[in-house]
Amino acid sequence: MDIPRTPQDKPLLRRRWLRLALAVLALLALLMAGLRARPSELSVRSSSLVIAAVERGPLTLNLRGSGSLLPSEVRWITTQAEGRVDRVEVQAGSRVKAGDMLLRLLNPQLLQKVEESRWSLQQAEAELRALQSSLDSSLLNQRASLQRAELALRSAELQWAADQELLKDGMVSKLAYQRSQFNVEQARQNLALERELLERGVGNGQAQRAAKQAAVARLAKALQRDQELADALTLRSPIDGIVQELALQPGQAVLPGASLAKVARADALYAEIQVQEAQARDLAPGLNASVDLRSGAADGVIAGVVSRVAPKVSNGVVKVDIQLLGALPRGARPDLSVDGTIELARLDDTLQVQRPAFSQGDSSAQVFRVGPDGMAERVPVQFGAAAVSRIVVKQGLKLGERIVVSDTSSWRLLERVSIQQ
Repeated sequence: MDIPRTPQDKPLLRRRWLRLALAVLALLALLMAGLRARPSELSVRSSSLVIAAVERGPLTLNLRGSGSLLPSEVRWITTQAEGRVDRVEVQAGSRVKAGDMLLRLLNPQLLQKVEESRWSLQQAEAELRALQSSLDSSLLNQRASLQRAELALRSAELQWAADQELLKDGMVSKLAYQRSQFNVEQARQNLALERELLERGVGNGQAQRAAKQAAVARLAKALQRDQELADALTLRSPIDGIVQELALQPGQAVLPGASLAKVARADALYAEIQVQEAQARDLAPGLNASVDLRSGAADGVIAGVVSRVAPKVSNGVVKVDIQLLGALPRGARPDLSVDGTIELARLDDTLQVQRPAFSQGDSSAQVFRVGPDGMAERVPVQFGAAAVSRIVVKQGLKLGERIVVSDTSSWRLLERVSIQQ
């Protein structure tokens, strides 16, 4: 059964809601007061911090990346013929000169083929000489026949001329005169035929000689190719350098086209470093750079210049090639790990500070500014271009002010921190 509320109950409910609201407000006020009171409770010693002052002056904008030294000239040694490793003369890491033997392969079938090719060539050359002799004899006979035909024509013409004179005197019959005339015509036709036979004989001889010479040339080329394959069984270094790879053992079979060894020049190296894609925007060939070999020696840093920037990003980085200038120090060798620094630009006069931890160029951030009373207060800052160790200050800080540049990520809930000496 429902009990109706009386008008006397409403003030009582209103007072309850009012007390509850006042309690919530009091709790919030205490929480805010507690938060504001916490900074004053945190105190750190200055020796555990890195504090830097805002300065004005020139600034070199650069970026840094790591990588390794690579040889500028690398030669892969491949085999042209199938074979088995007979002898290995050097190992990986050995210094070699151009022409030094690296290893030798064995292929008896190929050597036998070279001998067979040589015999075939010798046979073809002998046949060519025999053909030449035969053609010379045939040509000589043809010329002799031509000469006989010329003499026969001349004799017939003389006889015909004599018969003409005798016919006038009636000393020969007309039949004998006509026979002499017929002999002249026959001799002329024989001479024309011999001349044509000689021309055709010369042409035929040239064709036979050319065909045989082509066959000899083909066999000579085959012998040359087989000889080159046989010579390639001995693999030699094409350049002065260091053997980078060679992992063959005697008796091991290799196929044509297989890469058997790698030789690189030791005195021509360049650095390939990897730069984060976010920092690679201003990279271009021609920028000055330096390469640190991580040796700690005085000559461990080499000047260089950017020679190539990769056209694409691979795994979040951009590969940059640095051409090294000057002589390489002792210990510089391929695949040595290095650090590269590339100079992007120079600012003559700018407000700058040591780069705070986790700061980024051209971004907004909050830093702790250290006051004269030793209190570090959180302030907003607008950073500009950044170098490896310094960054440009656009807004938020003045010349001479000091900020905490070490890691302050553990202070993210604090506004003020007391710094003790």
